[in-house]
Amino acid sequence: MIGKTNVASMLALAAMLASSSAAFAAGVDQKLHDMLPEKIKSAGEIKNGTEPQTPPYDFYGEDNKTIIGLERELRDEMGSRLGVKFTDVPAQFASIIPGIQAGRFDMGMSAFGDFVEREKIVDVVNYMLEGTSIIVLDGNPKGVHQLKDACGLNAGAVQGSIPLQLLDKQKGLCPADKPLNVMQFPSNDQIKIALQSGRVDLSMDTTGVAAYSLQHQPEGNKKLKLVTGAQYAVGYQAMLVSKESPQLRDALAATMQSMIDDGTYAKIFEKWGLGENKLDKVTINDAARFADYMKLD
Repeated sequence: MIGKTNVASMLALAAMLASSSAAFAAGVDQKLHDMLPEKIKSAGEIKNGTEPQTPPYDFYGEDNKTIIGLERELRDEMGSRLGVKFTDVPAQFASIIPGIQAGRFDMGMSAFGDFVEREKIVDVVNYMLEGTSIIVLDGNPKGVHQLKDACGLNAGAVQGSIPLQLLDKQKGLCPADKPLNVMQFPSNDQIKIALQSGRVDLSMDTTGVAAYSLQHQPEGNKKLKLVTGAQYAVGYQAMLVSKESPQLRDALAATMQSMIDDGTYAKIFEKWGLGENKLDKVTINDAARFADYMKLD
């Protein structure tokens, strides 16, 4: 038999849970929720593949466990409108697209660029603009001011990334007597160490990621510097979804557009110092707009 005290406690708990549910439900846009695939509605979550080493987009907070950043905040806001939770699954960058194709992730959001070749593999929801920049040791001892200056040097980039493709393209343009040695790394953190140790002379990374990271360099380490006046692969940054999930693709696009329309999106971008990267309109598979995306010097 349940005692009066226990009954009262259970009723109080039920009331508290009902109140919490009502508060959560108040933020849900039913039209957006209805756009989701039944599988996602039933699960109550969207599994997102991300490499949490790309500040200010996705990176670990002070506890080295909680993922924070601009993209994380965008996902939180989308989740409140869609009525589902975005569960981040940390992964190496190069493994995220294969993971989407294999069904391990429902989507990928990890400072991904949009380009025509990628659109053949996955659907791409464009939500901001970004570019790619060169990083060198402070003082620029090798005199790298443009990508063509990398000939004869050692360069590093993350596996499966646009920076790696740019370096490989430049490698094919360097003369035989000044070859460019391109090295692949699993993460940006490992590239920084390689730069500081002299193993590589330069690296390339997403401009926003690099700018934020270099503004927050720990004391005592050799300082790294962003090369100004030279930016490559300027185009969209995007969310990636399986070609088999058009409903999820469209729900994500519509939700992000709703955030743009009511100003929530702009506030998040301004908070992270990326106001210049904002878009007015979300697009899908729109890489053709930037036909010269991979143009070099």
